[in-house]
Amino acid sequence: MNAIGMPEGYAAAAFRQPSREVRWSLGFLGLLFYLIVEYTSLPSMYPVLEPLHLGKIAVALAALGYLVAPRSRTAASAGSKAIDAAVALLLFSGLFSSLLAGTSSHAWAGYWDFVKWLVIYFLVSRLLTNRWRLQIFLILLLLLNLKMAQFAIRGYASARGAGYSGMEIIKLGGASAGTTAFFGNANDFGLAMCVVWGLTWALFFRKKQNVFLRLFLAVCFTAFLLAILVCGSRGAIVGATAIVLAATLRTPKRARALILGVLFLCSVIFIMPGAVVKRFDSALNWRHDPNTYSRIMLWEAGLSMWTHHPVFGVGPGNFPYAFASNLHDLSLFPDANKGWVAHSLYVQSLAELGLAGFLPLLGAIFLSAFLNAKTRKEALTRNPLGRGSLEYCLAAGLDLAMVGYLVSGAFLAVLYYPHLWILLGLSVAVNRACLSQPAAPAASAAPAAAESRGRKARLSVATVS
Repeated sequence: MNAIGMPEGYAAAAFRQPSREVRWSLGFLGLLFYLIVEYTSLPSMYPVLEPLHLGKIAVALAALGYLVAPRSRTAASAGSKAIDAAVALLLFSGLFSSLLAGTSSHAWAGYWDFVKWLVIYFLVSRLLTNRWRLQIFLILLLLLNLKMAQFAIRGYASARGAGYSGMEIIKLGGASAGTTAFFGNANDFGLAMCVVWGLTWALFFRKKQNVFLRLFLAVCFTAFLLAILVCGSRGAIVGATAIVLAATLRTPKRARALILGVLFLCSVIFIMPGAVVKRFDSALNWRHDPNTYSRIMLWEAGLSMWTHHPVFGVGPGNFPYAFASNLHDLSLFPDANKGWVAHSLYVQSLAELGLAGFLPLLGAIFLSAFLNAKTRKEALTRNPLGRGSLEYCLAAGLDLAMVGYLVSGAFLAVLYYPHLWILLGLSVAVNRACLSQPAAPAASAAPAAAESRGRKARLSVATVS
């Protein structure tokens, strides 16, 4: 037995790459390629690539690679199967919602966009089969977000250097204006930064980590926090605050949570632009803030759609068209064809999918939290590093990332964005990777239990004597 009570050689076995697992495969490469295409929007940067449909090619390669690759021998846990069931139920509810939608052409377009993200969830959960693939995927994900974060920070610094005030930068679209993909909007960009910021914080405390990787995580953590502060999104600030509170309540080592809280508080006080503070002040007087008032009107419109279509909603992606067809107040919404959105993940899902879609969506989110807790429990018994293992840190980081997504998403229509589906897929993937590691042999537990009983018996005899 070694110092932590495990059989000799077990620690080495726990870190040994199983022979049946391969690192590179067509499916894994296709998934990485898709991540690059989606987070950089290559066709937007290089219009000559637009006819190639690179995103569809990447998904097709990943799916083909999954189909031809040998299946993992690790049985899926009950928690993973429960998330799969919730996602499948969500898929079927979206199908019925599209069939019953008033403007079916728009609903079918939204439904196929919805299906795309469910396919991404499936590929992420099935192709990231071991620790090495998880690390490569996470590094690429953080790199792509770091590229956007540094762009926003440099854009804000350049605009301030050119004489623009913080409020003028916000009115021009925020510090992230000009970024590609679906993060050009400051609010969408801020939510994306919250998601990866929560992940980075938890991964930073992984033990036996390469010094360059730890430095990379520190750079990412700093850049994501700065991007959250300067992008001009109030929802991002609220989401980051929720991440800090969640870390404070859930982190076993309070010192780490205290460090995070102090860093965030100091950053808000000394770095966050005064224009963002003024936007929070104006939100308190929402009747006199056109931006906030219009959002509340959109929430009311979405809830009205749900009350009229409570079971299946108005159809996936149908909110803008249902809203425009029932628009009466042109003073707040002068352009009915602008494509107004619900500006809330919860209002959007209720209005477009009804209870038949909203309940499975919430179920998948809560099930992922339970699955992450089980993964951490398994990591404590299967990995000698315990709380410092990749599986434990990643499962904790996924919870923090989900908190940031759910809180910031209360003010944004982000149901058809990649964050939720990647987080759900990673929850299943890290659980499968953790279960693929060898468990402590049962035979080793028996001598330990016998020894414990012997100590108790000797103590009882000594007490009687």
